[in-house]
Amino acid sequence: MKKLILLAMAFLSTPVNADQLALGFITSYSPAVYKGLDSNVVPFPMVGYEGKHLFFRGTGAGYALLPQGTPLNIIFRAEYDSRTLKPEDSDNLGIRELDERSAGALGGVTFQVITTTGTLEASVGSDIALNHNGLYAEVTFKETFHMGAWGFTPQIGYAFNDDKLNNHLYGVSAEEAQRSGFSEFDAGWSGQLFVGVGFYMYLSKNVRLIASARYSKLDYDLADSPIIKSDNVLSGVIGASYVF
Repeated sequence: MKKLILLAMAFLSTPVNADQLALGFITSYSPAVYKGLDSNVVPFPMVGYEGKHLFFRGTGAGYALLPQGTPLNIIFRAEYDSRTLKPEDSDNLGIRELDERSAGALGGVTFQVITTTGTLEASVGSDIALNHNGLYAEVTFKETFHMGAWGFTPQIGYAFNDDKLNNHLYGVSAEEAQRSGFSEFDAGWSGQLFVGVGFYMYLSKNVRLIASARYSKLDYDLADSPIIKSDNVLSGVIGASYVF
């Protein structure tokens, strides 16, 4: 769910004056990643703050070295990573024999370039909760089109993880294979391509509707993991906020 909330906040944050606060409520939909689990529909309070340097967006926060909106910027980020597996929640007997994959936190730095044709961001970071000590990298390109009281933001990108993070999410150790009946699976360095679009509409000066959708596809080597339900994921968020 973390990715969905951050996706919504990133897509739907329109250029604002410093010290703008938004409070709202969103509902996220995410399909089951692992076998034997149901899709999740989760209501979630949304808090957003946009300052000159500091910002809070959903379950993440950051600090821009230069004022936000500067064409070239470096942004330090930290965010909650809700990706988890609770084996007891699955009705698949094999999944129930796996080790739990705990939620955690990721921290990193983003190099941001704002141009007349869109915004390019390249991020690198690591596990700061010490759950798996994995590394990640991500490159995204997005552009917001403002149409008066409404607008939309298409986005495309690629996320890349090291073997520690991928094994935390998709791997099956030798011990787990013996217990579960799944084949042992050692996930290497790999990632996923994603595309998405966000939408906002102001019903009044302060009330804003928001929605977003994202499609991602795991690389073929990660798609071979025996514990995942599908290598294609379509997720979405819808909600409303009051902008102060």
